[in-house]
Amino acid sequence: MTTTESAADLLVRIDNDIDEKASDGDFASLDPLLAEDFIYAHSTGTVQDKQEWVDSLKPLVGKRRRVVSGARAEIHDDVAIVAGDVDIVWNDRPTKLNRYVRVYRLKNGAWQAISQRTVPAPDRG
Repeated sequence: MTTTESAADLLVRIDNDIDEKASDGDFASLDPLLAEDFIYAHSTGTVQDKQEWVDSLKPLVGKRRRVVSGARAEIHDDVAIVAGDVDIVWNDRPTKLNRYVRVYRLKNGAWQAISQRTVPAPDRG
């Protein structure tokens, strides 16, 4: 965190990094941003643990991007919530418009995502 970066700004940056690294296939850099007990509830209803989610990303690298916008952070001591829009922009399919909430836990001085829930956002289309 820079001297001018607030804790909320840091969380939004980390949050954006998760989607960029997931899109780019930078799984080594993604790993420490996700807690070992991370759970992802997809807009489809599928629920995956950390390893299942990362494994599901691997065949998608280069086929689509996860694009976050409007993210905002809310901090409660050692727990934080980041919410915003996340669009799944496919190379060869229509873009999926979603909203998401990620929950973070501060552990050993670092924020790690512990949960994400994504839901369709048909009102955005």
